[in-house]
Amino acid sequence: MSLTIHENNPSPFRLAFPFNPDKASQPVLWLLHRHGGSMDKLKLIKMIFLADREHLVRYGRPIVGGNYVAMDLGLVSSNLKDYIEGKTTFRDLPFTIQGEYNLVATQATNDAQLSESELEVLDEIYDKYKHIDSIKLGLLTHKYKAWKNNVPAKGSSKPVPYEHFFEDKDSKDMMALVLEEQEIRDL
Repeated sequence: MSLTIHENNPSPFRLAFPFNPDKASQPVLWLLHRHGGSMDKLKLIKMIFLADREHLVRYGRPIVGGNYVAMDLGLVSSNLKDYIEGKTTFRDLPFTIQGEYNLVATQATNDAQLSESELEVLDEIYDKYKHIDSIKLGLLTHKYKAWKNNVPAKGSSKPVPYEHFFEDKDSKDMMALVLEEQEIRDL
């Protein structure tokens, strides 16, 4: 299969998944509510990465998407990070930041905006990592090839292709299907 980068794909990589703030707010709220209404920002961002990665390799699409980067404390959707930190034009955030790092939900989750598979993966990720502190969770993401293949210079970030999300699991068939689907959609 011959793959090319299509004009409507803003990423320099073959796979791209757009970031939608309305959609992204739902897994953020879901995790916040599951954690008692608040959570450390870094921990939440890392849980979203882990859920995005798992959902992508299992079901062919991430939950949140956006452009991923490797940073000192692991992998992150830069769009989600900017959204959470209020660095976007999206104004009505469904949470607030208390202090520097604690996100607090200010709205209920609309579970109808999350698919059954997204809820399943979010639940699994939360149950597996809820007791790990944010720094350890960030460093845990260094074990993935998506990090190892894209280690940034200290204090900087480096773009991470979604293709690298598939390298830790025997999921080459799923990656080929996702690439083919995106290639057909972009024709």
